[in-house]
Amino acid sequence: MDRRLFMGVAIGIFAGPALAQQASSPLDPVKACYNPKVKPERRPYSKRLAALYRAAQKKAQGEVVSGLDFDPTTGSQDFDDDFRKSLKFTVEPRGEGKALVVVKLKVFASEPEKTLHYDVVLEGNAWKVDDIADPAKTDGWRWSTLLEAGAKGQ
Repeated sequence: MDRRLFMGVAIGIFAGPALAQQASSPLDPVKACYNPKVKPERRPYSKRLAALYRAAQKKAQGEVVSGLDFDPTTGSQDFDDDFRKSLKFTVEPRGEGKALVVVKLKVFASEPEKTLHYDVVLEGNAWKVDDIADPAKTDGWRWSTLLEAGAKGQ
């Protein structure tokens, strides 16, 4: 076997699994947001969303500010302990390095199903959550907009 071909095959065999572990699917960061072991400040947010989150936290300093007064992964302040059993995910590609993950869940078993939209982007080799939104027509919200207001102390 040609030496260069052998080296290429060997690199592919040994590096392939490592490269596959670095790349994630658009669903991975969203599922991580629902992992109870992942603290909110450690969720896989994009650089942009992480900066907005930190800015709102900095401004809050013990005060309640917009964007930090509820859990964006449920769109609520309270939820059933077993709400994760109701989670349903759909991934919709949105072009190169972008996707929309639609999450349907029941915050409380007795309430109607709720829909949340996660904008995810590819940063480097990993997908990150770039925004979360409740698309409801009457009382919908976009988390980045709320965090921006929170960073201003609103």
